[in-house]
Amino acid sequence: MIRAMVPVLLALVVACGGSAGKVDQAVTIAKEIREKPDEAEKILGAHQMTADQWEALMYEIASDPAMAEQFEAGLQKK
Repeated sequence: MIRAMVPVLLALVVACGGSAGKVDQAVTIAKEIREKPDEAEKILGAHQMTADQWEALMYEIASDPAMAEQFEAGLQKK
C-alpha cells in the first residue's frame, strides 16, 4: 500500500512546488519590471521568458485564487 502511494505523493509534491516556483518567478519579474518598465522585454529575456509566456503565466496565476493570493503577498514584500 505504501509503495503504491509513493508516486502519487511525489507527484503532489512536484505539482505544489511547481506552482510556488512559478509564483516566486512571477513576483521577481514583476518587481524588476516595476523598477524599470522601459526594460520589460530585456527583463523577460533575462528570465528566459517571452511576452506571450509572461502573459500566459499572469493568466494562470490570476485564475488560481491561491496562486493569486501568493503573488499579491509576494509583491507586498520588500
